[in-house]
Amino acid sequence: MTADSMPTTGQAATSGPIDEPAIDRARESLGDVRRASREFVRHGADAVRETAQHAEDAARARAGDLEVAVHDGIRRAEDSANRLVRRTADYVQEQPLKALMIATATGALIAIAAGLVSRR
Repeated sequence: MTADSMPTTGQAATSGPIDEPAIDRARESLGDVRRASREFVRHGADAVRETAQHAEDAARARAGDLEVAVHDGIRRAEDSANRLVRRTADYVQEQPLKALMIATATGALIAIAAGLVSRR
């Protein structure tokens, strides 16, 4: 091959007229690639939607479990407070003088503590 017959950079070597069937096959292949790409993207989007739906469903279930747990905790706290009130009322009825002395002593300690805090 001589220097005159060699293609220069950026030029394609052609061996004659353009092969129309080859161009048609290339176009058809390009169309196949486009269709396959669209299908791939569609399946990917469907998978993302499905995963997001599963995550949302799981989050809702966990939120429901949390709500039940909070309500159970509140109910147990209320039950404990009610038992404490009943036990205190029973104690006051059984030991009124002792209860009065405990209340007086507690009030005095609170007053002393408040007086010390207010001086600072």
